[in-house]
Amino acid sequence: MREEARSRSRNRSGYHPGIVSGSKVGAEVGGKLHAETIIVGGGVIGCAIACELATRGHDVLLVERARIAGGTSCAAAGMLAADSEEFTHAVMAKLARQSRALLHEQKERISSLSGVEMGLQQHGFITPFRSYSEVSSYKNNRSSTLSTEHIWWDRIAVQQEASWLNRDTYGAFYRPSESEVLPVNLTQAYVRSAQAMGARVMEGVQDVRLHTNVNGVQGIETSIGTMTSRNVIIATGLHGEELMRHVGLKSPVLPVKGEIAAVQFSPHHAGYRPDKTVYAEDIYIVPKANGEVWIGATSLPGRTDMKVSVQGIQKLLAAATNWVPGMKEAHFIRAWAGVRPSTPDGLPYVGACDSVPGLFAAFGHYRNGILLSAITASLMADLICGKTSEELGIQDLCPERLNRKEMLQ
Repeated sequence: MREEARSRSRNRSGYHPGIVSGSKVGAEVGGKLHAETIIVGGGVIGCAIACELATRGHDVLLVERARIAGGTSCAAAGMLAADSEEFTHAVMAKLARQSRALLHEQKERISSLSGVEMGLQQHGFITPFRSYSEVSSYKNNRSSTLSTEHIWWDRIAVQQEASWLNRDTYGAFYRPSESEVLPVNLTQAYVRSAQAMGARVMEGVQDVRLHTNVNGVQGIETSIGTMTSRNVIIATGLHGEELMRHVGLKSPVLPVKGEIAAVQFSPHHAGYRPDKTVYAEDIYIVPKANGEVWIGATSLPGRTDMKVSVQGIQKLLAAATNWVPGMKEAHFIRAWAGVRPSTPDGLPYVGACDSVPGLFAAFGHYRNGILLSAITASLMADLICGKTSEELGIQDLCPERLNRKEMLQ
C-alpha cells in the first residue's frame, strides 16, 4: 500500500498538495466519497494520524468542519513538556516521553515532505523557585513523577545560566530534553506531509454524523453527502463527545478556556529575552522560533468563549515580569484564547470502540495535544493495522471506559 500511495503522489504531473473545500468536492462527486479510513477533525491530532496512516500506505480522507488548525491547535503554546508536566497517570508520562522523542525523529522527514518548518527547538525548560520551602513542596507533590532527567541549579548557577531570571530566584530545576514547536506550523507540516503521501483533505464539511449499522461503522453523513469507509477515527477535540453520543457512547469532554499573550524584544533589549522556557508553578514563558515570546496560560474551567480578558492578560504579564524583570521592556504583540478538551479522569480517549466495529477515538488530550500528537498517531495507525490496546499498553485510555464504569456501579 505504501508504494501505491507514493505512486499516486508521483504520477500527478506538477502535483502540489492542496486542501479542497467540502462544497467543491461534493459537487464534483455527487455527494459520494469512499476511503479506507476517514478521520474527522483537522487539528494536530487528526493531521498527525493522517500523516502516519498515509506514510504507511493507507487510503485516508481527513474532513474538518472549519479550517485545518483552526481550533484548539492554533491556540496552544506548543510545549513538549514531557518531563516538566505533572502527569498523575504513569501511562501518560511514558507516552509523553515517547512522543517527544518520536517527533524529534520525524522532524527532518516531515519538514522535507511538507516544505514547512515546524519551529522545533530544544533549549530545555527551567522550573524556578523562590525559596527552599517551595522546592520541598514541589518535590513532595511530584514524588512519584519527578523525572530523573533534571539538573539542579543553585542561586549562583541560575545567574550564570539564566541571567535574565529574577536575581532573587533561590534555585531551579533544568530539564535539557524539553522542547517546543510552533503549533500551527506543526499541524500544517503534518497535513501537507499526509497529502504528499496521497491523503485527501477537505475543509468546511459540516453536520457530520456517524453512519452505522449492525455490522459497525459504515462511514459518515455530512452536509455534502455520504462518505463511506471501513474505519472512522474521531479526532474532533471538543466535539468528540457529540459524535460518540450518536452511537450511544458516553465520552464526556470538559472545556477549559486558556489565554496566552505574545511579546517581542527589540534588538536593543535582546539581553533581557529568555533563551530557555520558564515552566513555573504560576506561569510559563516560551521563546519561540519566530522571535516572539509566548506567555501563558490562564485556566478557566467551563468557559468556551474566545474572548481575551484584561484581567487574564494582566495576571499573565505580572507573573511573567516577576520571574523575568526585563519583560517590562518587551513590546506587546497580541493575545488570544483557546478551549482545551479535558476529560473527567484526566486521560484522553485513545483506542478502538469495541461495541462499534471500525470506530476509533483520539480526542480529549487537554493541554497536551501537541506533545502527544506523534505517539497518538503511531498508536492509532497500529490499531488500524490490527494491534490491540492491550498489546500497545493503552487499555487505560479506552474510549468506552466511562460507559463500563457506569455499568459496574
